[in-house]
Amino acid sequence: MTTIQEFHKKSIDNPDAFWGEEAKLIDWHKPFSQVLDFSRPPFAKWFVGGETNLCYNAVDRHAASRPNDRALVFISTETDQEVVYTFAELKAEVMRMAAIMQSLGVGKGDRVLIYMPMIAEA
Repeated sequence: MTTIQEFHKKSIDNPDAFWGEEAKLIDWHKPFSQVLDFSRPPFAKWFVGGETNLCYNAVDRHAASRPNDRALVFISTETDQEVVYTFAELKAEVMRMAAIMQSLGVGKGDRVLIYMPMIAEA
């Protein structure tokens, strides 16, 4: 079994190999050509040329394969409220929010800031 210290050491000793291997755990629309471009320190470019969809990797693919599994558990320490979302429920909420943003004219590449209180929907 790999300890957290060994895991961390691998990431420091050979970041290209480590993160290249970890990147295989997510789906890519377009594969990356280079793991890390650090040619202009302090700026780094990760997974150069690659394209992925974070929402697909975090929600959609799990909703397709295990829709009734727990995706999110929210516990409020202020109200003692507990809310549980399955992957299917979470995907439905994400789609609802995406539709709202589209109706407001938000499109691909736009930057959006949403300020919300500490509630399950946040």
